[in-house]
Amino acid sequence: MTKTKTIKINLDKNSYDIYIGENLTSEIPSIISPFMKRNKIFIICDESLGSIILPEIKNSFIDAGFEIFVSFVQTGENSKSFESLEFTISELLDNGIERNDTIIALGGGVIGDLAGFISSIIYRGINFIQVPTTLLAQVDSSVGGKTAINVKQGKNLVGSFYQPKTVITDVSFLSSLSEREIKCGLSEIVKYGIIGDRDFFNWLKENIDNLAKLDQDCLIYAIEKSCSMKANIVQKDEKESGDRALLNFGHTFGHALEKHFTKNGVLMHGEAVAIGMVYATKFSGNIGALKKDECDEIINLISDIGLPISINDIKGEITKEEILNLMMYDKKRANQRNTLILLNKIGEAFINNNVSDKEIIDFFNMENIQ
Repeated sequence: MTKTKTIKINLDKNSYDIYIGENLTSEIPSIISPFMKRNKIFIICDESLGSIILPEIKNSFIDAGFEIFVSFVQTGENSKSFESLEFTISELLDNGIERNDTIIALGGGVIGDLAGFISSIIYRGINFIQVPTTLLAQVDSSVGGKTAINVKQGKNLVGSFYQPKTVITDVSFLSSLSEREIKCGLSEIVKYGIIGDRDFFNWLKENIDNLAKLDQDCLIYAIEKSCSMKANIVQKDEKESGDRALLNFGHTFGHALEKHFTKNGVLMHGEAVAIGMVYATKFSGNIGALKKDECDEIINLISDIGLPISINDIKGEITKEEILNLMMYDKKRANQRNTLILLNKIGEAFINNNVSDKEIIDFFNMENIQ
């Protein structure tokens, strides 16, 4: 495998490797073969990939002697639902999936979350492999074992921690993405620099244009760096009882906005997180934790990518009361207090789990959110 990096996620009973490289399709059968008990593979696939990435992968499996069944899932966040969960499980069962079989998730974060959750509950748990095809999924949702679906109250409120057997990340897949989807992935990459590595943040400032142009060497480095940082945190806190919450920088605000605007396609996950990161950055500055010049540095980089930095940058309306109401369903909220991931400086985040609703409303007033 050329230009391939391997990252080990060291967990007590569920350790696995992440493979990162380009043109890995022909290598996938040999990577997954140690986990296969028979020659039938079950793929849960984003329907948008049916004529783009899937044919090449299917041919690779067929050439290796595997029989393939593909369950297609509609593109979009709305597929992370009980309806999709039940339909897909029924389809897998109708087509002979067994306890010793393996599910492969082929798609972005929606597919990974849905397929991972299905893998954790069908037959009380079967093997699961991630093949993420979006930049956002490659640096975030495919790593760490969080699986979930959404309910009307909020995002990812029903799910499980369930680790994959391996993750295969091929940067060649990213050429199929829109410019908007690339920017969403860059949003999550920037997050890692902001919360934990000043040098990486500086590198991103110098190389953001190359990443946007899908320079493969830059992509492999940025994905490897992001996954390594996430791996270090997940290894210490697999079930998010402590420092893993740092990975949610920008997500407390972002998930609330995403939930409100998802149905009409106004806001994608990476865009919601971008706004959330800006709000968390400004909140950090307002309480005196983060210096203004560093606050400006973060906002400027997010803006330079072409991501929104305020709800004023997107179409649609939401009130401060509506945002706060959605934030109340955040999984980190406890005892009627909000948990925000905030910053002491670029590269140093901290958890504040004692933020009152009044403080949130006061912040929204400062941001002129009605």
